[in-house]
Amino acid sequence: MSDLGWGALATLGAAALLLFIVTVVVVFVLLVKMIKKYRLVKQPGMPISAKVAFYGSIAYTILPFDVLPDPVLLDDIGVLIGALIYVGHTAKKVYGSLPRGHGS
Repeated sequence: MSDLGWGALATLGAAALLLFIVTVVVVFVLLVKMIKKYRLVKQPGMPISAKVAFYGSIAYTILPFDVLPDPVLLDDIGVLIGALIYVGHTAKKVYGSLPRGHGS
């Protein structure tokens, strides 16, 4: 392989590594936001569906089996975003306006 080929391969590898690092950071941030909703989710008035979305999204993110292979974390990001939106909307519907700190 020529020097140009190795350079392109190295650049592609570096780009893939950077993309992986960025997606890991995004998943970590979303996971932290999801875990911050724990107190809200454990309230007695919260519907079972929101609790399933909460625990299911965390389990899906942490457990080793995925729809897409682990180096591609887009499915984890999608599951966490969907659960965050669902739990947030459900909590607003059940409890009205949320106290500061629960909406993040």
